[in-house]
Amino acid sequence: MEEREEGKGIGIIIATIAIVGVALILLIGLLVRGVDFTNGSPNNTVDYVGVIEIEVGRVHTTWWFNFTIHSAEAVYSYAGHTAAYGHQLWEVVITQTGTFIDPIPMGTFGWFMDDNSFRADIFPHMGFEGRDEMMPEDFWLNRGQSKTHTMLFEVPSDTTNLTLNFIEIGQIETGARFMLNLQ
Repeated sequence: MEEREEGKGIGIIIATIAIVGVALILLIGLLVRGVDFTNGSPNNTVDYVGVIEIEVGRVHTTWWFNFTIHSAEAVYSYAGHTAAYGHQLWEVVITQTGTFIDPIPMGTFGWFMDDNSFRADIFPHMGFEGRDEMMPEDFWLNRGQSKTHTMLFEVPSDTTNLTLNFIEIGQIETGARFMLNLQ
């Protein structure tokens, strides 16, 4: 009777080893093909440590979405609004594409401009409500869905070393900061 129970135990161990072996082979095969299991996006290959420099016209990948800055330029006015005395307006056109497996909440959070002496969040949408091109304070983005918006910033005119920044929210341990030098 003891031999029979001993044989059962060895059989269970061998079956477990075989299952784990097959699972490892499948996992290695998927990893070699470039599948990233962190967000369900098979094309997500960015190392999320430190500062990642943004290039205009290039697709950049975050944990949650891809984005492309099409343009970032100082403008005299926008939709009839001119900057306050001593300030300038910056218009940024961006396309964001969902890559996360589930729909994700998006919006103006995480985006700002600075030059190490001040920080400017996206200019309030007062008077711009209903303008389809303006980035809403919040919206949903589905996997594979792309949306193009305008972000408007008002910054002091005497800035030097101005940068557009995106701090990736939800991945605090990574320290991901996307940055575009504007001056």
